[in-house]
Amino acid sequence: MKKIHYLPILFLLFCSCTAPRLVTRITPEAPEGHFAMGREYISLESNQIVVELGHDGIQGENLIFDFVVHNSTSDTLAVMPGDFYYLVLDSAHAEAASHAPRMAVPPEKVMMTYDKSLEERKKEKGMNTFLGILQASVDIIYYASGFAVTENPGFIADGIFQTIGTADQYISQDKMISSDMSLISEEKEVVKEEIFRTCELPPGGVSSGYVYFPLHENTAYYLFCFPIEDQLFQFVYRQQKEFIY
Repeated sequence: MKKIHYLPILFLLFCSCTAPRLVTRITPEAPEGHFAMGREYISLESNQIVVELGHDGIQGENLIFDFVVHNSTSDTLAVMPGDFYYLVLDSAHAEAASHAPRMAVPPEKVMMTYDKSLEERKKEKGMNTFLGILQASVDIIYYASGFAVTENPGFIADGIFQTIGTADQYISQDKMISSDMSLISEEKEVVKEEIFRTCELPPGGVSSGYVYFPLHENTAYYLFCFPIEDQLFQFVYRQQKEFIY
């Protein structure tokens, strides 16, 4: 399983050198599991079905988990991420949830967020190009007018340097936007391949992938629920906010 590299992390790392930042930590309320790919996986087993869950990170308004299911039964299992959900708890051992279930984010909706981000960057790039051409045109007209009035060659020289400087500024911005688009496209392809989708898992089979849940800003505990056939696998995770310096 690949690990997603989130673009916002680059910004946060840069900011961490100058000021404290508030971060959200999601940790399991369970005995220590096993670690792989930088994640801690918690395992549950019932009736020869083994489920593992590892928190991968937070992206925008979504929590991301790596979900793994092992089928050791003699039957084919139908695993449907559309049935996955979580409950908000007041404490780790609460007997009842204080809110209605919140369903996992459908894979199609996750992919749409990447398309939306790419479309926004595309518009930003087009606007940057338009403004660059407009600014260069204004500079040329200004310095050409100055030369026509004064016949001073210095106006032309200044105009050339000013136009080059303006072009460099917008070209640099264009490269940054193109780089962002490239990173988003690469991440989109990884998620497209790795996101967990509805599957029929044969006996002895293993399936894994990313599952997205909407972030709940105000809860202290989540109860993540994964129904598989007639079994229900439940994981409690704690949410803490703290400043990092």
